[in-house]
Amino acid sequence: MYSVMLPPLARLLASDDSLVSRGYRRLQGLPPGSICTVPFSTYAAYVDFHRALVPEYRRREELEYKLIGAGDSFITEGRCHVCNHAATFTTNFDYAPGNIRNGKRVPNWREHVICTRCGLNNRLRASVHFLERNLGCSEAADIYMTEQSTPLYHHMRQHYRNLIGSEFFGDRIAYGSNDPVTGYRNESVTKLTFADNSFDFVLSFDVFEHVPDYLSALRESLRVLKPGGTLLFTVPFHKGLPSTLVRARFNDDGSIEHLEPPDYHGDPVNPEGGCLCFYTFGWDLLSQLRTLGFASAESHFYWSSRFGYLGGELLLLTARKPD
Repeated sequence: MYSVMLPPLARLLASDDSLVSRGYRRLQGLPPGSICTVPFSTYAAYVDFHRALVPEYRRREELEYKLIGAGDSFITEGRCHVCNHAATFTTNFDYAPGNIRNGKRVPNWREHVICTRCGLNNRLRASVHFLERNLGCSEAADIYMTEQSTPLYHHMRQHYRNLIGSEFFGDRIAYGSNDPVTGYRNESVTKLTFADNSFDFVLSFDVFEHVPDYLSALRESLRVLKPGGTLLFTVPFHKGLPSTLVRARFNDDGSIEHLEPPDYHGDPVNPEGGCLCFYTFGWDLLSQLRTLGFASAESHFYWSSRFGYLGGELLLLTARKPD
């Protein structure tokens, strides 16, 4: 499919701010204002596309390199879709140890480029953008988010009246009930308390990598989605891995065995402890989603200097329940 399209796609993606980019949206059937994304469902299709876009990746890398400031943090300018306003973005070098190019530190773009107005970073702003423009989410949609204490949830709550969020408190309080201290709903993504066919969208951003039995979590997402509903999510995803890397696992005695250096991510409910990352996902995740019963599962690659979606080649993942 993509072998015929590669040259025009490469040209159309070469500048996300140009009229050519509008042509790409028309070619792909994307609505005005949407992110220019390229969807893939298999590793082989992505590899072919990646080879054709090597010059474009170099162009992006050079552009990003010139944006990096000399201090411990720096600012860039652009437009924030979430704020619908011209924006100033801040970036520092947290979460990017040892990432050096030509003697200059290179940031973890995915976790930074934070809008000073809404406080959302690169991947979260892009997720909202993709949800609203590419997926056409309406204000009346029934939505479940696997978070509730975050700035993203609070933004979404102002715009979507049928939004439900949750945090994970374990079994110290009943699932489906609210924590008496914070008021947040307690849910386990592996055994949700919602009825079948409840939501138009399930949104989960960097959660499934912390779930040892992530397949059960994906199965539960499928169950609670309405027919035709969409799971939109992000996870640590290595574009060069055909198969998922297991970083840690539970032994039969309940102890944790680390197969890779431990990697802990921030936990809004337990900020001092953090959450262990069990997986770095590979392309087999998409086939697993289809095996579970999703009608389609795709990775959507995107980049935009205008919107501050920097980092060479970023991705979101979707899986749609059959109609």
